[in-house]
Amino acid sequence: MSVIATVVVAAEDFVLDAALTSNPGIRVTLERVVPTGSAFVPYFWASDDSVAAIERALRSSADVASFRVVDEVDGRVLVRVDWSDEEGGILDVLSETGGTVLDAVGENEAWTFQLRFPDHRDLTAFYRQCADLGLGVEVRSVHNPGFPASVGLDFGMSPVQRETLRLAFERGYFDVPRRVNLTELAAELGVSDTAASQRLRRGIRALLDTTLPEEGPEGGPAGDE
Repeated sequence: MSVIATVVVAAEDFVLDAALTSNPGIRVTLERVVPTGSAFVPYFWASDDSVAAIERALRSSADVASFRVVDEVDGRVLVRVDWSDEEGGILDVLSETGGTVLDAVGENEAWTFQLRFPDHRDLTAFYRQCADLGLGVEVRSVHNPGFPASVGLDFGMSPVQRETLRLAFERGYFDVPRRVNLTELAAELGVSDTAASQRLRRGIRALLDTTLPEEGPEGGPAGDE
């Protein structure tokens, strides 16, 4: 099943970093995002009062072959950018892992992406490849678009259970073989082994109660710990 992830990337690890870091009021929205290498992000919208700063950033970027303003609507301009053959980084990783950009907004020295991947394995591959390249990628949320909106992104888990499961997943607690044991995980969380184990078991039960078919095991709502 496909997954949608909200991911935050530092401005310096993507495009227009000079414009976003030196002009806090700038907001840029990407569109027509297709994972085909150098044509991955050919268009973006920006307010017309920020065009000068954006043009300076594009001219100074080695990743940009050319650009031009192609439209202007209601105080916003549409800019087309042709990337050089050397464009890479997160764009290459997305292309290699089957990721598609559904939405992307650049502001406040960072880019916030909404990405779709064919399944969780592709999302995991994307995250690990970004880490290997030293890209500052933070996964804020992950959900399956097939679930009803009423389920919510927490899937019945309390915040502390969700954070425990997230950390356990990232550190390799569920890998075979495990890359971190319960004692190490508990130490990073600052709790006892017993507390960490209870959070994991209750979080997993809440997740299964929410995502398994109705004929699966029944369970009550998750507790705080």
